[in-house]
Amino acid sequence: MNLTYKYLYTRFHVFGSLPTHKVFKSETGNQSKLVFADQSFIYGVVSNWTIDNTHFDGCKSTWQQESEFFLDKEKEALILYRLQHPQFKTEAVI
Repeated sequence: MNLTYKYLYTRFHVFGSLPTHKVFKSETGNQSKLVFADQSFIYGVVSNWTIDNTHFDGCKSTWQQESEFFLDKEKEALILYRLQHPQFKTEAVI
C-alpha cells in the first residue's frame, strides 16, 4: 500500500536533537515521515499542535530545492550524528 505524504515543515538541528529533517504527514492517517539530507528517512508521529502550527514554515519542501552549501552541511551533520549515535538507523528508498 502506497501512502501519500504532504510536506509540513523543516525541523532544524539544534544541539542534542535529530539532524535537520523535513517532516511529511500521511494524508490518510497519523503517520509522519522524517526525511534527512541524504534522502534516508524514519517514520514517526507528529502532534496535533505541531500540525496546527506549521504555517510559519517558509522552507523548501524537498532537499533538492535547497542550496548546495546548505545540503552539504546537513549531510556532514547527519554523518557526524550517525557516528555519535550508532543505534540511529534510517531507511532508504532503493
